[in-house]
Amino acid sequence: MVPKQSKLTSKSVFESFLYFIILTFLTYCQLACKYSIMFISYPLNRFYEVLRINYLIYIQSLFINFTSWLPDATSKRIYLTRDIIAGITIAMIIIPQSMAYATLANLEPVYGLYASFVPVAIAAFFGSSRYLATGPVAMVSLLTAVAITSLSLGDESLYVPLAIMLALSVGVFQITLSLVKAGKLIDIVLKEHVILGFTSAAALIIASSQLSKVFGLNKVSFDDLFSISAFLENTPINSYAVLMSLAALFILYIFKNKLTKYQFFANIAVLSAVIVTIILSESLNYDGPIVGVIPDGLPNFSLPAISINSELLFMFIIHTIIISFVGFMEAIAIARQLEQKEPVKNSKGVELYKYPTPVNSNQELFGQGLGNIASSISGAYPVSGSFSRSAVNESVGSYSPISSITTMLIVMVTLLYATPLLFALPESTLGIIVIFAVVPLIRINKMSSLLKNDNQKGIVTWATFFSTLIFPILSIEIFSGINTHIWTGIIFGFLLSLLIERKPSTV
Repeated sequence: MVPKQSKLTSKSVFESFLYFIILTFLTYCQLACKYSIMFISYPLNRFYEVLRINYLIYIQSLFINFTSWLPDATSKRIYLTRDIIAGITIAMIIIPQSMAYATLANLEPVYGLYASFVPVAIAAFFGSSRYLATGPVAMVSLLTAVAITSLSLGDESLYVPLAIMLALSVGVFQITLSLVKAGKLIDIVLKEHVILGFTSAAALIIASSQLSKVFGLNKVSFDDLFSISAFLENTPINSYAVLMSLAALFILYIFKNKLTKYQFFANIAVLSAVIVTIILSESLNYDGPIVGVIPDGLPNFSLPAISINSELLFMFIIHTIIISFVGFMEAIAIARQLEQKEPVKNSKGVELYKYPTPVNSNQELFGQGLGNIASSISGAYPVSGSFSRSAVNESVGSYSPISSITTMLIVMVTLLYATPLLFALPESTLGIIVIFAVVPLIRINKMSSLLKNDNQKGIVTWATFFSTLIFPILSIEIFSGINTHIWTGIIFGFLLSLLIERKPSTV
């Protein structure tokens, strides 16, 4: 039987043609999508690769920044000589000063020496400033005291481990900020006029907190600094302590304010006050509070082991952020102030060297972060850049962070062999050292001038100043009953600054 043949019609031809067109279109779409994705993905992948490579280069630059100064600093005698002289000079200042700042942080004096050891060199080595001298400073010491006092809930045995953990968290936070290039952002967030009001008020609080040492009284609590009745309860005044305070104050004043023609005397003023009062203490059988036994030897290098109560974790993070920001702002402000743009010349006008690299906020943030981690591993507390020591470092003629490495070596020798010599050092001397260091930070004249020249910034500055002073007195408690203390002032100033700057100024 012959099979029936299909009849070719115009309809079947049209359907076949339509099917072919659809199939061709789909095939074309498939190929178009394939090559379009390839076309789009290539530049995206390339862009991502470029970003990745650039970021890796940035990370690498953070670790090898020292190559910009190390070859010249180690190969040229004039640079090395100046760095060594500067390092010795800074050591004469930082050894007694760091012990005083440690007591301000509610810690034993030896922890100030620990904070003046490895962190000094690490922060300088990886930072961007040639002159910035890192170590214990008054403002960060005060904030550390506030933090460990509130977080310990009255248990003084937790002061040291909390301070060590705080240094670690501050260091990690600062390094994290540097990795995301947040250095310039911090400059924008923390206004200079807010910092001015905060530092002036905090300096007043610091100076007031040392009155108990100066007069040989029992320690006045932080919250009662401005309470006259609380101060008068700590009587009688120790005449020996007052004598030592006057002796130290006299030496500091004469050496720093009257012998201004000789920079050498200003550089050894703090050390001279310490030596003279130690001699007086031993010769007069001093009957007042003394530093006492300072453990000799190097610190135990290890990471802190402490658990933070979950209820206090939030407050711990807040303290970490505040100390990180304030510490960095202090450091970067000093670094920029001392930044040299002109060639450095000697007294005869001969050019010695040029300052080749400008201060980089992200690099400095990275260096400060590593310095704080080193401080934690050294068993110490948070550190930052020092106004007084950095200025001395620049005035002596330091060229590179080799000066900070020299300071570290001298502090190491002190820890190993010289701590017994500090046994009879009166605590009143440490109190005077702190007061003398922070009084220049109380810049009432500058605040008044700012109020006249720029009304908005002046209002923010004075509001920050008074809020920093008032909040500790009111003892306002939030966040599970933990006292806000002085950092409330800087937060208030920042918020007020944002509020005022949102309003357009009218002419």
